[in-house]
Amino acid sequence: MLRDARHVLNGTHIDCDLCIVGGGAAGLTMARELAGGTCSVVLLEGGGLEVDGISQALYAGRNVGLPYERLTTARSRYLGGSTNCWGGFSRPLEPGDFVRRPWIPGSGWPIAREALMPYYERSQEVLGLGPFDYGNGFWMERVGGPNATLFPLDGVDGQMGGGMDGGDFENRVAQLSPPIRMGEAYRAEIGRAANITAFLNANVTGLETNATASAVERVRVRTLGGPGFTVGARLFVLCCGGIENARILLLSNGVQAAGLGNGNDLVGRCFADHPRFKTGPVRLTQQRQHRRLYDVSLCLARRRLRRPHPPVALALAPTAELQARHELPNSRTYLVASYHSGALDAFKAMRDLRLLPSRHRCRRFGVSEDEAASLLRNAGPRILRSLPQLVHALFDSTIDPGWLPRRFTLETVLEPVPNPDSRVTLDHATDPFGCNLPRVDWRLTDQDRRGAAETQRLLREELLRRGLISVDGDGEDGGEGDAERGAAAMADVGWCWHHMGTTRMHESPRHGVVDADGRVHGVGNLYVAGSSVFPTMGADHPTMTIVALALRLTDRVAALLQDERSSPPAPAVAASL
Repeated sequence: MLRDARHVLNGTHIDCDLCIVGGGAAGLTMARELAGGTCSVVLLEGGGLEVDGISQALYAGRNVGLPYERLTTARSRYLGGSTNCWGGFSRPLEPGDFVRRPWIPGSGWPIAREALMPYYERSQEVLGLGPFDYGNGFWMERVGGPNATLFPLDGVDGQMGGGMDGGDFENRVAQLSPPIRMGEAYRAEIGRAANITAFLNANVTGLETNATASAVERVRVRTLGGPGFTVGARLFVLCCGGIENARILLLSNGVQAAGLGNGNDLVGRCFADHPRFKTGPVRLTQQRQHRRLYDVSLCLARRRLRRPHPPVALALAPTAELQARHELPNSRTYLVASYHSGALDAFKAMRDLRLLPSRHRCRRFGVSEDEAASLLRNAGPRILRSLPQLVHALFDSTIDPGWLPRRFTLETVLEPVPNPDSRVTLDHATDPFGCNLPRVDWRLTDQDRRGAAETQRLLREELLRRGLISVDGDGEDGGEGDAERGAAAMADVGWCWHHMGTTRMHESPRHGVVDADGRVHGVGNLYVAGSSVFPTMGADHPTMTIVALALRLTDRVAALLQDERSSPPAPAVAASL
């Protein structure tokens, strides 16, 4: 059942077997798996069925570290969560991402990759993907041709890590989901399930525990301008993303003053996104053969324009052997058309034009009036400045003329090194419910920047040596101009809107917030799901791993609830509405 929390009687208490907080990829995966079962489930989603700026404004917060996306636009606060803005890129993490690597501090998952593989396979159906095969040969038989060929590297197999011939770089394939918008795709299924009640517009403001904080007893729920109520359960799961999972634990400080599960000051630490670094411009010597598979800007544009495109995308990645030899983090590198950033800025400026300087429009889109006025002043010049790139992008992505020469950057998406100084804490400012807003301090280490620079240098040299790219001007011989462009690229850091690491997984409470099952250390009935539990982040998109971990957690939660009772009581939810 789907219910609007604003229609619940103020002061109501609702009991269930399992309470899931958050209706994104992890929360909806769990609810969908349990639909039609014997345990009663309450799912609490802070947003509604579609984007709403007033609700979105509750994601406000302060960035104090590296320049970063506004927190109100970096996340999606409605049913489906970040799957509402997901690009659809899917691939399991690599074998090396799970093991301890001496050159990556804090590396090593408490879960063997082999144990997660069955859940990766199950996630294919959840995400609307094709066959569970990530070998390049498998996909080239299906989508390859004269205009879609692999770069001829030594390590060409790319079967989820490891080149066949020990090459320094390998082709790494990602499957492309349609992409699935999970709120839209699965709302009817959740709504039909008699054992599930999904409350929309239900904002969780904290967890209440017993006197020793060894168990959660209830969650507090508030609605904007409406009622408040509580939900009690046998088990609770936080599925609110890398920022909100930490924030809710920190806000739940009624018994533990530092926040629930934060006895070792780990909640909120190691906040990470996948940083993106760009090289200077290059040209493909065989553009017609390689561009379609490797140019991520063409892939995204053609999918948005609903033009035919292969259901896979290729990236270049350092082999495990190269990572160990040069002590590099993992990474993936795409081609990006040189006009892409200008075209993207024009689209963002047109979006900003909606922010008319009125109180109502500012509230609806979650920005202050001063910020909206500044965006509006700058929107016109930004559009005019970027208009040629926008026209070029639309023409190129629609027609894709093979004869048109292009320049590209090599864009490296890097595995971030876990950094305890990069963190989410509570700010002094509060939201409409009186809860402290998040303060995000995103930082990179010198090791991150060295890893990105070395990876790009090695890849560029490899592609030049093989005659796959050419470089204009003095940069071709690795001269001073090339070095200057490289230094500038290292200073210009982008991001991927992947919030990870703030409730990291480890067997010991001294080094992690949750254990290998996702249970908060010291709290017997509280679990955390999503990318906030990643101890290390790999370089691939996190959505598939989020779903796989949620499927694994669902199996464990279902088994625990089944062990606790032989026959279920009737769900108490409907009677409380």
